[in-house]
Amino acid sequence: MTIEQTIVIPADHRIFLDLPHELPVGKAKVTVTPQTEKPPVNGYEAAASLRGLAKKMGSTLTVERFLEMRQEDLLLEEAKYRRFLGEKG
Repeated sequence: MTIEQTIVIPADHRIFLDLPHELPVGKAKVTVTPQTEKPPVNGYEAAASLRGLAKKMGSTLTVERFLEMRQEDLLLEEAKYRRFLGEKG
């Protein structure tokens, strides 16, 4: 016998089961399977959605500029490291 019911899990994450009397007494296996409202989005669609959101917010950052900023950060870290060790670079 299989019993299936869709429920809403409350904030306290407690549910109570009222089982039919026809269900035999003894061991049983209970399975909880979460259901999402929307189907899962693949990684590319998620990235495209975020990029669209950033553009809507006025971001003008490009991949090239991001890579330049990353290189600048690496150079700053290297300079701090050299000063910390007392090296002249």
